[in-house]
Parts: sequence; structure tokens; C-alpha cells
Amino acid sequence: MDNSKTFAGNYPSDRNFVLLLMVITWAAIISGFGYDIAQRSIHGTLHFPAIVHIHAVAFVGWLVLFTTQVLLVRINNLALHKKLGLISFGLIPAMVILGTAAAIVSQRVEWGTPDSDLHFTVVQFGDMLMFGCVAGTGIYLRERNNVAHKRLMLVATLILTDAGFGRWLMIKATPLFGDDFFKYTTLSEGFWRFWAYEVPPTLILILALGVYDLVTRKQLNKVYAWAVGFYVLVTAAEGWLYYNGTWFTMMKHLIGVQ
Repeated sequence: MDNSKTFAGNYPSDRNFVLLLMVITWAAIISGFGYDIAQRSIHGTLHFPAIVHIHAVAFVGWLVLFTTQVLLVRINNLALHKKLGLISFGLIPAMVILGTAAAIVSQRVEWGTPDSDLHFTVVQFGDMLMFGCVAGTGIYLRERNNVAHKRLMLVATLILTDAGFGRWLMIKATPLFGDDFFKYTTLSEGFWRFWAYEVPPTLILILALGVYDLVTRKQLNKVYAWAVGFYVLVTAAEGWLYYNGTWFTMMKHLIGVQ
């Protein structure tokens, strides 16, 4: 499954490259949520259910933990890095549970308002599925395959940038693709607009890691390649389900409006 025996574990520029991706991740999250908060403040809608605040604490906690882990590797404090890594065993499932719960509660609160888009649960659930599976696999491989572990934990964190990019960058870029994807009701009309809105910025960051490995190692880590394939598959499924009537009906039952 893996080519770790022929794949160089470390390269002189690895630390700076990973740090750069972390800086971009923070920039995406801060700018995206900052823009969203500013807009909500202007329109008088800056209020959230309690579960959203709890989810936000866990979300930021993950970013702080992972950034700390990256910095610990930079200073070669691997002992503390491994000890702090144990927090992930509880934080990863907590984030998945809280993120899913926050999506359900938020959709229930927004139902019947101009902000309601029950179809969008597919993106919210999809992000939690991808993060949970990729990060969980990364934790599983932490002692078995350090090379794959590092890449999976980074990919899992990059997946979270979708929450930032979708709140500002893609809102500004949407006119380039025509009307907003949520204005369409059929898969044939809306799928590529949906995909162009939701996927490119995060996918570019994830693929940048592969390009970096090709430049420095002349090959891709196979576990990383599987993670990329999984990301593309899930996001494609999100686009299909977004325009699926059965999904919408299921979500109405889930949030208790039917």
C-alpha cells in the first residue's frame, strides 16, 4: 500500500514548506470567518446556537494543536510532539461529532429563513467525513508509517480550509462561473458550478503537497495519493447529492421539519 521504504522521510526544505501551508491555512480561516462575522454584524445576524460556539472552540483547538506540532518538529522536540499528539485521539472524534451536531442545529434554526440551504448539509457532513477518515488514518499510522502520518495529518488540516475559503474567496469568485450554484435545481446545470465553488482552493493546497514531493522526492507517497483520490471522490459525491431530492427529504426528517 505504501512506498515508504523508497520515499525519503525528511528533506531540508520540508519544515519551511509545511510551515508555509500552515500560514496559508490560518490566513484562509481567519479571513473567511472574519469576513463572515463582519457581514453578519452589518446585517444584525451575529448570533449562533451554543453548539456552534463549542464546535468553534474545538476547531480552533485543532489548528492550535497542529501548528504547535509543526513548530515542535522544527525545533526537533519529537518527545513532546508525540505526547501532545495523544490529544488528537480525543479531539478528532470530538470535532467530527461537534461539527455534525452544529450543522444539524444550525440548519434547524435557519429553516424557513433566507439563509436556509438544507442541501448544503452534504458539504458540512462531507467535510467532517473527510477530516475524520484522513486524520483518523493518520493517527493510526503515527507509529507504523511516519511518512504517511505526516502527510495525512497535513491533508486533514488542509481539508478544513474549505470552511474559510467558502466564506469569502469563492463568494467573490462566483461571478466568474455564472450564477450561484444554489440557484440551480438540476445536476446537469449545477454540478460544475457547485464543484468550482467548493473545491478548487482547498484542492490546490492539497495538490501542492504532491507537487512538492514530486520536486523533492521524484515520486508521490502512495498513502497521500489515496487521500487525494478520496477527497476528489467525496467532493464529487457532494455535488451529486446536493441536487438529489432524496437527500433533501432525508435532511428535512433529520432536522425535524417534516
